[in-house]
Amino acid sequence: MDVVEFLSQRIAEDEAAARNLLNDRSLSRSGEWYERRLLLECEAKKRLIGIVESARQAALAALVRESDGDAPWSPEALEWTRLSLNALALPYLDHPDFERHWLQL
Repeated sequence: MDVVEFLSQRIAEDEAAARNLLNDRSLSRSGEWYERRLLLECEAKKRLIGIVESARQAALAALVRESDGDAPWSPEALEWTRLSLNALALPYLDHPDFERHWLQL
């Protein structure tokens, strides 16, 4: 499983849990605020993953177009995409599917 698939599954789980709790009539106002905030955080994470993945795909496409070796940057310049996605996985460190190499900087 790659980090994007892992994140997508965890975010979906977080969203489902927040929605279930929001349907609980005994939820306090502060609990309701927290669950609504969690839903917004899930949406923000999904958007960020989309941005990073789009940037990675565009950069890889540019590398393929510049296959003559004169590209102004190298694949190492894409390192920020890997680091960004790995950073988003950090809150799920205790999940059994979390891969320790995602901790590397």
